[in-house]
Amino acid sequence: MDFFFSCLLFSASLVSIGFCRFSTGPPSPVALVPAAPAAPAANLPNPILFVEDLPDQVNEMMLSMLFSQFPGFKEVRLVPGKAGIAFVEFESEMQSGVAMGGLQGFKITPTNLMKITYARR
Repeated sequence: MDFFFSCLLFSASLVSIGFCRFSTGPPSPVALVPAAPAAPAANLPNPILFVEDLPDQVNEMMLSMLFSQFPGFKEVRLVPGKAGIAFVEFESEMQSGVAMGGLQGFKITPTNLMKITYARR
């Protein structure tokens, strides 16, 4: 009697799941369905932060005063015609990360909590 060992391995991002079985017959073909795409990964660290959920009345001076308390601050850029978002630049990735950690979820108004991510490159 012949024994067969067959395994299926599914891998998505950092998670791998495997299924193995023993059988007395040859392995049967299995139709694999492609997995749904994983959620987009967070942007890679870089010196520029993307700030969202800002109130309409925010200006460059307000954001500069807020972010300039962190070492390495260079400048704030609001996006013309796009209310509620801004880019904040630092000298290094490490400095922008410290600022992001310090101001993530900061209540710029009672109803606006800033959302900060690394800008896309």
